[in-house]
Amino acid sequence: MSSKFGSRRAAPAWWNRRVTPRLARTALLSADQQAAVLALVAAAQAEDGVAPISEQALLAARGRSGRAVEHVLAYADSDLAGYLQVDETIGTGSAELVVAPAYRRRGVGSHLLRQLPTGTRVWAHGDLEAAEGFAAANGLEIVRELWVLGRRFDEAAPLAEPVLPDGLVARSFRPGRDEDEWLRVNAAAFASHAEQGQMTRADVDARMEESWFDPDGLILVVPEADPDTVAASHWTKRRSDREGEIYVVAVDPAYQGKGLGKPVTLLGLTYLRDMGVDDVILYVDGDNPAALKVYRGLGFTTRSVDRMFARPDPHVDGSSPGSGTMRT
Repeated sequence: MSSKFGSRRAAPAWWNRRVTPRLARTALLSADQQAAVLALVAAAQAEDGVAPISEQALLAARGRSGRAVEHVLAYADSDLAGYLQVDETIGTGSAELVVAPAYRRRGVGSHLLRQLPTGTRVWAHGDLEAAEGFAAANGLEIVRELWVLGRRFDEAAPLAEPVLPDGLVARSFRPGRDEDEWLRVNAAAFASHAEQGQMTRADVDARMEESWFDPDGLILVVPEADPDTVAASHWTKRRSDREGEIYVVAVDPAYQGKGLGKPVTLLGLTYLRDMGVDDVILYVDGDNPAALKVYRGLGFTTRSVDRMFARPDPHVDGSSPGSGTMRT
């Protein structure tokens, strides 16, 4: 999920020469532009040790998102010095920003920041001190926190056996049959969520085409007497052979309050453990105490925090955080 403004490393003095980049705007990256953006993202991740943009933004950069976004590329001579992606389909708008390591602290990030539409919020991932400093220097305030939690199977207590309420059973996702029903439950469960609640069929299809997708890892909980109706789901993701992710846990509002959160989460954790995963992470909004309680109780601890920043609204007394969700 977002933006990288800098790393923890100090920049050489000669890097302080400011740059006024040439900007190129497009709704769809060309093959050359896409290659340059992906190379910039990879270089930033290698420098900082954390992905500089979110999965959704990366899909959009690769032309595989179901949402219309604007790409803003900042060039210094022939070099791609920075990249900004703006998605105005979500709430007040959100953005992801990354600056090439060789062009940090030279004004590129601030120049791109000034291109944002009024009110648009921008992500910073991974607790990087330079990102926090950049935000403060540009008058930005934290309006949302997305916590990254983690759990190692060899360090946490053994998993309990998932026990579903009477009348409910678990089964695997069936590609080509379950997409619309899964989307129905997802939209209902995340109705107040800026990103997850707006997932489309195109978004689901794009993820199903990714190499990590496994229909057995998308676990559906259904009424035993009506197996085509989804009561809850746990979408897992194998990020690598040894690392997994609790990707999305969703419970239909009609089944909320019935104690499904914990057993549905355990279903996915058990699946990842049995697939040989050692370490599992998840993302959860910091203002979602119900989800945090479930995850803490299952042995998850905080790894890092992604933050969304915005300029304060002079007409509003304080900034409103993002809504609490089970988006993970």
